[in-house]
Amino acid sequence: MRKVSFGLAVGFMLVAACGGEEKPPVTPTPAPTTTATPAPTTTTTAEAPKEEPKKSFAEMAAATMKGYPEALNSGDAKKVASFYTDSAVVKFAGMPDLTGRDAIQSMWEKNFAAFSKSKSNASRVFSKGNIVIVEWVWAATNTGEMMGMKATEKPVGVNGADVMWLDESNGLIKEQHTYMDMGTIMSQLGVSKQKARPVATVPSGMPQMFDSKGTPDEAKNTDAFKAETAALENKKEADFLANIADNAEYDDYTQPQTMKGKADAKKFLKEMNTGFPDAKFNIANTWAFGDFVISEGTMTGTQKGSFFGIPATKKSVTVHNLDIQQFKDGKMVKGWSYGNGAEMAMQLGLMPKPGEGKPGDKGAAAKPGDKPATAAKPGDKPATPATTAKPADKK
Repeated sequence: MRKVSFGLAVGFMLVAACGGEEKPPVTPTPAPTTTATPAPTTTTTAEAPKEEPKKSFAEMAAATMKGYPEALNSGDAKKVASFYTDSAVVKFAGMPDLTGRDAIQSMWEKNFAAFSKSKSNASRVFSKGNIVIVEWVWAATNTGEMMGMKATEKPVGVNGADVMWLDESNGLIKEQHTYMDMGTIMSQLGVSKQKARPVATVPSGMPQMFDSKGTPDEAKNTDAFKAETAALENKKEADFLANIADNAEYDDYTQPQTMKGKADAKKFLKEMNTGFPDAKFNIANTWAFGDFVISEGTMTGTQKGSFFGIPATKKSVTVHNLDIQQFKDGKMVKGWSYGNGAEMAMQLGLMPKPGEGKPGDKGAAAKPGDKPATAAKPGDKPATPATTAKPADKK
């Protein structure tokens, strides 16, 4: 508050006393009457406190994107949940949706209790409007009970990705689709004997950042991606391979190793056509960021034939996935696929769905050291998994 000075006027009357020889009486002359002039009155008006300028969406979004990973790495579940809107929804393929902050906080409390030394960091971040797509690595040690299983004290580390829609009024997360392979974690813990990728190392430093520019080249890359998907669905091998560079590499993080070149791409196509001859690929969302095209969607089909060593089950599936592909001269040169292999396994009857049993129960998930009912061969690629339909208010 600004200081205000006040003035005060004070008047004095002087009285003269006379002494000495006697003199004729003198009629005293009255002293002039002095009227004090009041000091000017200063009127002050208290200033209203200045309002903080409203933050822009970009500033609020930046605060969320900075605070959210810090909360994750601090192990503070309540703080993590604070970066979501009250009615936020988190979708993870093969698992029940989480709705609201309380459910999200509860999930993270269980996660932090099961896995200590939990650390994560982003490798790449793509942004367009209120949509943020983050590729990340998470690593931890299993020091607590998980899904009825005792702690294994083993390290885990997986690659994953999130698609997040931020609320434009406050920058908080209002919907999130998470893609991470539970099979990889189970193999790293020794619950499954299926070969898995080595424990991933959390990257250090700042992630690579990409923005969508809306350029003609981005549109061409999107068209190339869609043509590749159409050829896969229509069983057109020549057209499918024509969209792939000779030295292309593809990392499906539900699988133990990278697929390389057209030879591996041809093998994958053959397995898809045999296992799911009626496969349909629905692209729910597609975004382009320079050389990169990102899509999320579903594969639906009925397993009518052998699929990477899994005998025909005659069961229908709908599995979710997030694909990121990099293009050069109109051809895919590098790809990354994120999903949850457990989603297909549950629908094929190879493992129980959430709530249908616990490790050790008949028909439930395997205990550490148990041999899985079916094991894919190293390098095999099951159909990809992880999201749901886009929000109605998506921009």
